[in-house]
Amino acid sequence: MKNRKVVRLETPHAQQMSMDRAARRRVHIRRCKRIVAVFAIIFLFLGFQIVRSRHSLAEVNASIRQTQTQLAAQKAKGRDLNQQVKQLHDPEYIQQVIRSKYNYSKKGETVYNLND
Repeated sequence: MKNRKVVRLETPHAQQMSMDRAARRRVHIRRCKRIVAVFAIIFLFLGFQIVRSRHSLAEVNASIRQTQTQLAAQKAKGRDLNQQVKQLHDPEYIQQVIRSKYNYSKKGETVYNLND
């Protein structure tokens, strides 16, 4: 304080102003902490919602993939069945099935069973 040309007066008014400034600063810091806490809570809540929705989306996508796989298998099975229906309208195919499955033969044919 030796080299200072201006010295602060320690009057009751100056002390009151200094205390008011310190009190306002404490209030300001407290408000800032509360605002940061509120934003942190909102951020955590929204982050949780995003994670939950992503998990739900992943489950739905997995279900869609599984359903599409099942659909493709059913379509292939339907094509095979349609092919069989078309073949059943062919008399030669029916004769071939009856001969192989039930060991029928035409007149004058001899059937040899080689599978046993």
